[in-house]
Amino acid sequence: MAKDEEKYRWDWGTQTFPTIDPHSRIKHQIIDDYIQAYIDVLMRNQQMPELGLSIVDGFSGGGIYHDGAGGTHFGSPVIALEAIQESEVRNNQGRIKPRTIRSQHYFVDVKPENIACLHAVLAARGHASRVGSDVHLHSAEFTQALPIIAQKLKFFGKGERVLFLLDQYGYGDVPFPKIKWIFQNLSSAEVLLTFNVGFLVTYLADRQANRKAISNIGLDHHVPWSTLKELKAHQPRNWQYIIQRFLSEGIKQESGAEYMTVFFIRPAGNNPMAYWFIHLANNYRANDVMKKIHWKYGNNFSHMLSPSSFFGYDANRDIAVTGQPDLLLDEHHFDDATADRIRDELSELLPRQVYDRERQPFSGLMTGLTNYTMADELRVKQALDMAIATGDVLAVGKDGKTKRRKGTSIKSTDTLIAPPQRPMFFLPPVKKTKPES
Repeated sequence: MAKDEEKYRWDWGTQTFPTIDPHSRIKHQIIDDYIQAYIDVLMRNQQMPELGLSIVDGFSGGGIYHDGAGGTHFGSPVIALEAIQESEVRNNQGRIKPRTIRSQHYFVDVKPENIACLHAVLAARGHASRVGSDVHLHSAEFTQALPIIAQKLKFFGKGERVLFLLDQYGYGDVPFPKIKWIFQNLSSAEVLLTFNVGFLVTYLADRQANRKAISNIGLDHHVPWSTLKELKAHQPRNWQYIIQRFLSEGIKQESGAEYMTVFFIRPAGNNPMAYWFIHLANNYRANDVMKKIHWKYGNNFSHMLSPSSFFGYDANRDIAVTGQPDLLLDEHHFDDATADRIRDELSELLPRQVYDRERQPFSGLMTGLTNYTMADELRVKQALDMAIATGDVLAVGKDGKTKRRKGTSIKSTDTLIAPPQRPMFFLPPVKKTKPES
């Protein structure tokens, strides 16, 4: 994953590699978990004879790191290749007729020396015969290489299932119009994007150079330039969070993706700039799978949005990094506290949404909700438990007769209905009439 010249240098001949940081390990673990979960979901269809999948790593780097303990850590190109291999083995266990995963991999980096190192790493890992066959190396800027790669992906077919890994260093290498182009031209694409929001917001100012940089990535219209100075002056503690709200909504709109999850990652240090690891997709199930993985690695809240909307990983709260347990927020407590806060918020919000609509499919509720909460489908069902159990909301099966007794029993095909007799706190407000004169 190509980064700044000083720290991120690769040379296979001299064995010069960057040292992997804890926050980058988390990204790699999320990528590994997601690829394998993605494949598991698709291969649940036992009749599928073969799965086709493409991986495009737009900032591949040299493919190898020092791990800080005398060993090595492999980068996203190797992670992707070997996650697919592991998935193929796992999904064929116990089968008489094995099913194959046909994959294409495009690894792109602007520096020829990084691509040369990656080539050597792939050979050392036993993948040399694949280079030039189903593994393609490109020394180019990602946005320049994208049109040619997209043509090859369409020719490969396989439902145009493509996962783009775009681990840019800052925020300006992948303009959002390019991401929108991906979704417009590849029907089953997904994007995992690193976005250095901390750097962008910290140095945000209403200057021509700054405006041009934001305009270049397609987010200019989502920054409140006219009130920026006022926000900084009157909201010194909160202005950055306010700007991040505008940016997150702008990213969702300008990317062209229907679903988005944001996982913030904060590196170790006294004043680290957090960045966002963003998943963009047009498939609801993909969004839900990614949220489950975020729950696995999250260890901290962000105050940028509601606690039910936004959380992530803070290296300063990771005992494996600091060596010091966080007595106020250990891993188990984080999960419990987060689940409690989500359940409390959603248990009030969701019945009101059902009453506003009178009736709606549960799948429709999830589709409308998914971009505004970190709760996955299971946790949304848990938040409906009380309302379903008390009859404040009815969940009816697709046969029109079966009624659920608790939220966790809800099926995706169920319909949520507001009963005729609604509790007082769900009644619409009484409209005041003007007294006669």
